[in-house]
Amino acid sequence: MKKILGLIVLFVLAGSAIWLVRQRGAEERAIRQFMDEAQSAALVGLNRRNPDALDVYFATETEGAQPAGLAETQQAYKDFVAQVPTNSTVQFHSFAITGVEIHEDGGPARMSYRLHFSVVRGSTAVFSAQATQNLALLKTPRGWRISGGDNAQLQDVVGIWPPR
Repeated sequence: MKKILGLIVLFVLAGSAIWLVRQRGAEERAIRQFMDEAQSAALVGLNRRNPDALDVYFATETEGAQPAGLAETQQAYKDFVAQVPTNSTVQFHSFAITGVEIHEDGGPARMSYRLHFSVVRGSTAVFSAQATQNLALLKTPRGWRISGGDNAQLQDVVGIWPPR
């Protein structure tokens, strides 16, 4: 009887572990899909000079976002949009999610990415860089949303920002 009870407990624990791994995988896939959509919207917003293009991708204060981190991250995008010269386009050469960490309770998450982009005038890149950034994400009733982030770090910079 003890062996059967031990086996039942072992199966329950193994089943629980498998379920948790699958849940984590599903949440990570949801974050990756969300970020793919957000980076596409960011590019469209940059080229249309729409500083509000990413607003729907941010959590709200009522959903639990911290006002300071939220405002700082949203404003950084809006400032960048405002500085893109009107006679230029922005190109994303590569976008890679380099890490996803989801808190145990499925609430907050951290996502890191690397983006290689250029600002092009005519057929010449007038500014190019590789940006890396960590973003804080919240799971909201609308799905995963950005709630803040570090300042983007630029590497391999070519040109002067903002371009003249």
